Amino acid sequence: MEPIKKEKLSDLIFDNLVEQIKRGDYKIDDKLPSENELAKFYKVSRVPIREALSKLISIGYVESSQGKGTYVKNTSVSEQVKQFTYGTFNKKELFDLLEMRTVIEVRSAYFAAERRTEVDLLKIEEALNHFKKITTNQQIIGMEADYDFHKSVVISTQNDYLIQTFKNLQSVHRDALEFSLKLNVGKPRKRERVYDEHVIIYEAIKNQNPELAADLMKEHLFNMRRKLGDDRI
Repeated sequence: MEPIKKEKLSDLIFDNLVEQIKRGDYKIDDKLPSENELAKFYKVSRVPIREALSKLISIGYVESSQGKGTYVKNTSVSEQVKQFTYGTFNKKELFDLLEMRTVIEVRSAYFAAERRTEVDLLKIEEALNHFKKITTNQQIIGMEADYDFHKSVVISTQNDYLIQTFKNLQSVHRDALEFSLKLNVGKPRKRERVYDEHVIIYEAIKNQNPELAADLMKEHLFNMRRKLGDDRI
């Protein structure tokens, strides 16, 4: 007998909102009710509402504009995310890889902030500057620039085993990264958000703040996993 999995309130609300969007209750450019209105409707606090809306934004169903509200931007994104096979990946394999990346890279960011040299910092900065340039070109995927940033962080750990483990994953890592970044092509706001996340990770490493660097890397990778539909976070 398998244990009954207790679903999070935010997941139930997310599923219900997705169902309404797919059913046509909310059409493209329609405004969703406010957090307070949704909290009142679902009889919950605003916390699970925020989490559900954040997931909708990450995956691409809606966009939020400060002071204006949250608007529906896509009604079929789930099929794009949930039903894919990319290269040698199926969905579980991709999510397993991203989970492993989280284990490796969060701790790598911590060690990088502690141990990085000035040369290491320059390499991270070079990758960051390259990523900034491709961010303004909406037709470029930007996989190389993104990969080089993360590779430079891992190299800054000075730990040969971490570095080699990261390099051993290079092929599958690049494939997964390319798939994730393709979802942002033609979406300047999303691309800028990824770049901004890289910037604050770099700043934390530059300022030698290990705890902050690790926290920011974790949030960065979690955002990517949410966008791809990984429900294990």
